[in-house]
Amino acid sequence: RIFDPACGSGNFLIIAYKELCKLEIEVFKRLYGKQISFRFTSKINLSQFYGIELDDFAHETAKLSLWLAEHQMNLVFKEVFGKTRPTLPLQDGGHIVCGNATRLDWEEVCPKDKGYEIYILGNPPYLGFSMQSKDQKSDMKHVFHPRSDYKRLDYIGCWFWLAANYIKNIQAEFAFVSTNSITQGEQVSLLWPHIFQIGLEIGFAHQSFKWTNNAKGNAGVTCVVVGIGNPTGKTKWLFNEGVKHGVKNINPYLTNGKNIVVSKRSNFPLSKIPEMLRGDMPIDGGNLILSEDEKIHLIEEHPESSKFIRKFVGASEFMKSTYRWCLWLKDDFDEALKIEPIRKRVDAVKKMRLESKNKSTQLFAETPYLFGQIRHLEVPSIIVPRTTSERRTYIPLDFIDKTTIISDLASSIPYNSQHIFAIISSRIHMTWVRAVAGRLKTDYRYSSALCYNTFPFPEITEAQKTTLEDHVFKVLDAREQHPEKTMA
Repeated sequence: RIFDPACGSGNFLIIAYKELCKLEIEVFKRLYGKQISFRFTSKINLSQFYGIELDDFAHETAKLSLWLAEHQMNLVFKEVFGKTRPTLPLQDGGHIVCGNATRLDWEEVCPKDKGYEIYILGNPPYLGFSMQSKDQKSDMKHVFHPRSDYKRLDYIGCWFWLAANYIKNIQAEFAFVSTNSITQGEQVSLLWPHIFQIGLEIGFAHQSFKWTNNAKGNAGVTCVVVGIGNPTGKTKWLFNEGVKHGVKNINPYLTNGKNIVVSKRSNFPLSKIPEMLRGDMPIDGGNLILSEDEKIHLIEEHPESSKFIRKFVGASEFMKSTYRWCLWLKDDFDEALKIEPIRKRVDAVKKMRLESKNKSTQLFAETPYLFGQIRHLEVPSIIVPRTTSERRTYIPLDFIDKTTIISDLASSIPYNSQHIFAIISSRIHMTWVRAVAGRLKTDYRYSSALCYNTFPFPEITEAQKTTLEDHVFKVLDAREQHPEKTMA
């Protein structure tokens, strides 16, 4: 039995049906040649195909498409063997149910009858937690009850969990196409330990690949394919760029290795390294941020405003050396508000925050002259972009003076020793990032909780720190040899 619990208009079921028919034809040809006895007519029937689809039109389309696929394969069978079963009258068009797969009992849709092998497959919907509707969040709560740690899990996690519980201890397997997010970052700890805990294993997987279709405006997504079943003791198969590798075990990061899961560590680093801080978030509607021209114009008109302006650097500005500026009114804000252009900008911030639907943003309206979230310390820092290209062999870093404000698109490490620069920009740390970081498509999303705080680094001596600092200065000297180039 073939079961697609998110079948749409039936594409996966149709392909499965046609490929099984082609395989059956090849088997008959090898067994009997063209002298086949027609009591050996096709044993592949639409009644062996099951699906669930939420949209009624797509659900009806799936049933019709399966009938058309049956007719097409009957013609192929007749072309090869000279005879086939009649298409008309129409027989059972497959067990396609219209409904919400997260609410239906899958066993009622596709019964677990003895003697049947069941293969679940498909391309369920994937939406990050911030993109889920109220109804979808309710679906998540229903599927994962009584767990409470599911809320940041991708919506497709519902299908993985339901399929895992369906196949355990029976002759069945499942495989889904998914965004690669479920095999990266914090998603791993939210989903995979629970699947392994009920006794399942990954039997095969295709590592990240970019998938597009012919839909208008389709931007494409980065996907994986993961096949899961009950333990077999057989070789597991990893696919990547057309190459197939046999391995002993496939872990949830879709690599050859033990099922070790790195969970985020929000409080403080595992190793004895300084705390990493996320940058400052204005939550200002852009009113506290100045372009280079706006900064120059403001100072020309009001020279006294210069003391309230700070350099403002995020990941993009750092990489491209195109800095912006911000109004930093943490001190002497009464004096700053006497400058009319500044006062107007502060008033605009207050209006924006009061009109927000977010209650916490509304509270920030009480101090409209300040950034919404401030983590800045008046000490020198190392800037770390929160997103960096997969093509890099190191994390790009730089030293920032104590007056520069780092945006929330980057993180900062306040330091009293330059050796931390060497540790974070090392190749061994980049290896760790490749293993545990989340992704934006295939680019790395550098998270303090997952990449920095979890990084296992031994204590080192003062002499070793000095050696590392010497290497840092060599890196900086090398950069100075190319002043015309940016970090990008």
